[in-house]
Amino acid sequence: MRDAMIRIPLICSLLIFAALIACTSANAPAREDVLTSATANLILPRYEALAADMNTLSGAADALCAAPSQPTLDNARQSWRDARAQWLRSQSLWFGPVMERRSRSLVDWAPIEPDAIEERIQASAITPSDAREFLPSTQRGLGAIEHLLFQSDALQTLAAAPNRCAYITAIATAAAAETAAILAEWNGSSGDRDGGYAAYFDGSAENSLLNKSALNDLVRISVFMSRSISDMRLGKALGVDGQIPNLTALNAGAANNAVQDIRNQILGMQDAYIGASDLSGDAATLGVTDLVRGISPDADDRMRAAFADALAAASALQEPLPQTLTEDPAPATTAYNAVKELQIRLNTEVVSLLDITVGFADTDGDGG
Repeated sequence: MRDAMIRIPLICSLLIFAALIACTSANAPAREDVLTSATANLILPRYEALAADMNTLSGAADALCAAPSQPTLDNARQSWRDARAQWLRSQSLWFGPVMERRSRSLVDWAPIEPDAIEERIQASAITPSDAREFLPSTQRGLGAIEHLLFQSDALQTLAAAPNRCAYITAIATAAAAETAAILAEWNGSSGDRDGGYAAYFDGSAENSLLNKSALNDLVRISVFMSRSISDMRLGKALGVDGQIPNLTALNAGAANNAVQDIRNQILGMQDAYIGASDLSGDAATLGVTDLVRGISPDADDRMRAAFADALAAASALQEPLPQTLTEDPAPATTAYNAVKELQIRLNTEVVSLLDITVGFADTDGDGG
């Protein structure tokens, strides 16, 4: 009898809690609406911008090689930064075509092999077809282009070695073609999403991804990304948990772009959470944030604050990151802690509230 009396209040408490959750969940939008909005307002525009910027980079490489000069080199370098920003900001959306095609191997594998690249250049000229079919991942993509464009004597070496120009234009053309193919698979062959992955993802096609599976993709990639930035990059570089500091974990190249890389990855995760690239957003834009807020406004506030803290901490880092981290590790430690907090909140509150299955992801790594 006493046990029964204890169980009754406990059962009542659980029922009240369940009722509260059901009540707050009723304020959340339908998952189908969130997926439709995220596809239209974030995913397709992001891949469109990526394909456009990669095409611009390819054109800038052609212009540089046609007339090597400081202006054409500066333009090619800026085009590289723009394309890399779009690529890393798209990382939170690496599901579907980009993974099925193994696009990273053509667009931006890390780390690269600079010595092997130089040996290949000395051997013979290559074509875009050679770049796609025969070059290993470590000798092509944005990392290889960075190696060639950002050397201090880049103009002299490009002008003196025709094979060098052939190499850079070939791998830039191959990377641009790959990002165009990613976009085409999202849009479908007719360009209006008919038969494309977009309709499969957001549930508008007859044969579509289960809503829960699609939402899993939209959340779990950010869980792995945040862990990668904190543990596999900043944490290893700092020697967290008694490890020997390893600055190569930062994957810092000749362009001194490591800080922007981290910022763009965090911005990409924030985009995936908000459902668009603009925090102010349109009133009609829906994202994961709306699902979380419909269940727990406090949890959503904490997530938004975690993104703001991580971005502020990343923005406080200085280039060249390996050198400044060694001279003064405090800002990098702050960034590590902020991104770690972001990862914990994603992996606990968001995953739990939305019943997300994290599992494993091919994006678990530096992503660059």
